[in-house]
Amino acid sequence: MATFKAEIYAHQKRADGTYNIKIRVTHKMRKKYLATQWYVGKEDLTRTLKLKNQKYIDMVEDLLRQYRNVCNQVGEGLDAMSVEDVVELITRKEKPFDLDIVSYTRAYASRLRANGHKGTAHIYEATINSLCRYVGRETVSIKEITVTFLNGWIEWIGQQPPRTNCKKCDKARILYVSQLRAMFNRAKKEFNDEDAGIINIPFSPFKKVELPKQTISRKRALMIGQIREIATLPYSTIVQPGVNRFNLAKDVFLLSFMLMGMNAVDLYHATDCKGGRITYQRTKTKTRRADKAEISVLIPTEALPLMEKYRDPTGERVFNFYKFYSSSETFTAALNIGLKYIGKTLDIDDLEFYAARHSWATIAANDVGIDKYTVHEALNHVDGTMRVTDIYIRKSWKGIDDANRKVLDYLNMDLSNVY
Repeated sequence: MATFKAEIYAHQKRADGTYNIKIRVTHKMRKKYLATQWYVGKEDLTRTLKLKNQKYIDMVEDLLRQYRNVCNQVGEGLDAMSVEDVVELITRKEKPFDLDIVSYTRAYASRLRANGHKGTAHIYEATINSLCRYVGRETVSIKEITVTFLNGWIEWIGQQPPRTNCKKCDKARILYVSQLRAMFNRAKKEFNDEDAGIINIPFSPFKKVELPKQTISRKRALMIGQIREIATLPYSTIVQPGVNRFNLAKDVFLLSFMLMGMNAVDLYHATDCKGGRITYQRTKTKTRRADKAEISVLIPTEALPLMEKYRDPTGERVFNFYKFYSSSETFTAALNIGLKYIGKTLDIDDLEFYAARHSWATIAANDVGIDKYTVHEALNHVDGTMRVTDIYIRKSWKGIDDANRKVLDYLNMDLSNVY
């Protein structure tokens, strides 16, 4: 343990009769001496050259307290240091910590995008773009993010007109504050080390701010009759460059429904189809779950013609969608364009691809009587209350296989003849 003591030495008396106050640093039975900025005269000292002027006593004690605090932050790491290391530690001149939350968030979003999480990256980018528009510049110090700052930003967000025909952007506006909070907490975790006593970001303004309530999303589930209408809808004969989006949207919507609401991005990227099952890791949640959100879906007989129609002949993936669309985003966009035409034909307002997933879940729970836990499992959600229990139970897909069979039986039509 390093110790510190103020000392004055008679042999170091200056020509003007003053003495410099030295700090003796002792560590592992070795000593080093540090000069200070203070010089004292006889009137400030006792006969034995001890400080008696309270002003200097207080200033020295403050300095010693700073040195002790620095050493306390290192904790047991001090045992591995020499006295020279201790001197370097306590005299190190560091710039006060600061962090530009804008560049920090943009860098994180870039990593997400590079790893294939383009949707999440887009929300973080939209969040930080909103923040920059609010302050009118491209840099925001993390020290600026106070309760007053956040309340002002929240009020400003609410006053901004929604962008036309951009539902995803409008939804993201509600998430901006919570996304910034996530980045703020990530920065605290990265740059604070409580065990070492290093607290670069000591404040937590989000605890004192009431975040905007997220409105309940519009229910997009279709009724069973509407699913039948989509299934029996005649194919379009219009010739389009590449793939007819009307026909593609009909097929893939039904395929998703029959595969228990499999997302477009997962259909696009799926590579594992063995033993009559498609096994995949749900893109949306695989990075947030210990099991990587893996699920295995039994392919129902009704889906086999579509499986063959869109089979990837190379075997590289399950489906050949990637042959026609360069990314899952362009594939999803094409599906939703096609579904808009289908919705207009069948008088279904704002039909989107995600309706297949919502519809399967709603029909399973409300019409077929499947319990909510099985519906959650089929949708590949995670039930936090069952997380520990799941550790002890070997995974079985029989429950969701049976649930899907009941839903398709309830549909009560031979889908193999409609495409």
